[in-house]
Amino acid sequence: MALLEKLYNGFIKFFGDIKVYKFPMFLLYDPGGYKVKGEDIRQVIKTVQPGDIFLRGYVNYLDGYIIPGFFSHAGLYLGEVKESDAAGLNPDQLDDFRTGDQMVVHSMAEGVFMEDVINFCRCDYMMVLRRNPAQESEESRKTTFQDVYKIALTDLGKSYDFKFDFQDFHNLSCTELVFDCCKGFIRDYGIDVKTRRVMFIKKHLITPDDFANSKLDIVWKSKSIGEKQMKKIKI
Repeated sequence: MALLEKLYNGFIKFFGDIKVYKFPMFLLYDPGGYKVKGEDIRQVIKTVQPGDIFLRGYVNYLDGYIIPGFFSHAGLYLGEVKESDAAGLNPDQLDDFRTGDQMVVHSMAEGVFMEDVINFCRCDYMMVLRRNPAQESEESRKTTFQDVYKIALTDLGKSYDFKFDFQDFHNLSCTELVFDCCKGFIRDYGIDVKTRRVMFIKKHLITPDDFANSKLDIVWKSKSIGEKQMKKIKI
């Protein structure tokens, strides 16, 4: 069973780095080149605030055909991360801990880790979402960014959840990580687990598009997301 699970996880990891071209039909592994350009990233850097939720997507990447919806990935913007923030982390977590002025935490096939916002912005489509306390219950408004940040540090270094199991947060997919960090307020925005099909299998999960279709405020989106793309997101 362990061997089968390892093979399955490795297959999904490889699958997510493949681009597919329809005419002529061929596959290309991690070709690079993105629609989100330097001027877009400069706008992101000026706009974002700690606690903002990032969504991104790619043109023709194979995992975009697997994950339901328009966006294929989600992350959480942390802002400045200092060396002193590493106090209390175990050695395994320190491997994925990074310092910087503008850092993002997210979960990919390698697990939960931090990286600079510029690295995260290397994509074809991107959206930045922000909580609005006016939408939240009195209890939820007590959740501060520091609460969110503490959970993010606790989740650092966890393995990726290839099973997309939202009942077990020992391993985390990208949306599980964001949901876990923001659990103090996120349900006030209509975001919760739903039943969908992933690779023909019914899964109870949250997709990146669920964040886009919520009551969260859209504070920025890339120019590459036009009217046609917005219809795909179904906002």
